[in-house]
Amino acid sequence: MDPIYLDHAASSPLRPEVRAAMREVEERAPGNPSSPHRFGREARARLEEARRRVAGALGVEPGAVVFVGGGTESDNLAILGWSRSVRRSGRRPRLLHSAIEHSAVAAAARQVEAEDGQVEIFPVASDGSVQLDQALDRLGMDAAETGPLEGRNGLVSCLWVSHETGLILPIREVVEWAGARGFQVHVDGVQGVGRLDAAPILASVDLFSLSARKLAGPPRMGILVARAGVDLQPILFGGGQERGLRPGTEDVAGAVGTAVAVEAAVTRRDEEWARLTALRESLELRLREGIPDLVIHGSQGERAPHILNVGIPGVPLDLLPGALDLEGVAVSAGSACQSGTTGPSPVLTALYGGDHARHTAPLRISLGWNTRASEVEEAGSVIIRVVEGVRRAFGAPL
Repeated sequence: MDPIYLDHAASSPLRPEVRAAMREVEERAPGNPSSPHRFGREARARLEEARRRVAGALGVEPGAVVFVGGGTESDNLAILGWSRSVRRSGRRPRLLHSAIEHSAVAAAARQVEAEDGQVEIFPVASDGSVQLDQALDRLGMDAAETGPLEGRNGLVSCLWVSHETGLILPIREVVEWAGARGFQVHVDGVQGVGRLDAAPILASVDLFSLSARKLAGPPRMGILVARAGVDLQPILFGGGQERGLRPGTEDVAGAVGTAVAVEAAVTRRDEEWARLTALRESLELRLREGIPDLVIHGSQGERAPHILNVGIPGVPLDLLPGALDLEGVAVSAGSACQSGTTGPSPVLTALYGGDHARHTAPLRISLGWNTRASEVEEAGSVIIRVVEGVRRAFGAPL
């Protein structure tokens, strides 16, 4: 059996057209975009054209697009860049974020707190609904109170699509809540772009992060969309590239590859939604038939089409991905950024409670642009067989 790759939520292989576009830039425009000679001017022109293409695909102004080094850097720049700008103005940052954020946001929030900012976490229910007023109460504010935040020292950071379960969060509700209370909004849209319509979200939020590698683009590229008027401080230091927010020589080939990937993802969004939903549902049905006590994480709410997170009771938390890899199926137990940890998933703990997360082994199966129906069918059979073998070995019920 040929290896089957089902970990697109971690990284999706380059589309051929992305690879070709990057190779063409590397061969024909090798200059530094900041250099004054013809090679530098050509590189600058390619970079700015890529920025315009990304902006056009996302429905934002080109000046709002900042090229960075990946989704983690985009989240970090949004959170810490905002927080340090607030502190620079003499105010104390107040940050709210959801309990199921990616570690790039959660860890940045801890740094905000270490720098004397005030951070509160709001719960997310298993159906994706959010409970922002609980966090507001812990700030010592009334739900209708807006006065203390008129200086714009409050930010709500909320992911759009859960990187572990595919659960879709109600960003429009978050935006309405935040706007009524003087908070700005950052959205981690890494798993949402190309699967859902980003234009209404981008039109209403202040900061928006995405990663090229999740869209079958270059792995070293990310984007921060920063609305005009949002004050940010850099978190890296050097030259004045990317509006002074991301120093260092720009990766022109990476920017062009990112533009091609974003355009492809947005253009094919509707057909991919239908195709991937059908593949996910067929795999889910197959696994339910073969593993009767299977738990489908995120099924209580609306999910993006490309992520299926299942829970299997009675087996060790971190064993299944390795066992499946030996059988030629590449999946994960959750976020790649949390690999190497042996404890229960913080996301599943927040959604379902600690007892569930400690005793139910998660398996995240994520589909992408080159996933075939035959691969999904074969993977389903392998997963059932491996789970049965693991349960026999550990004396768990079949």
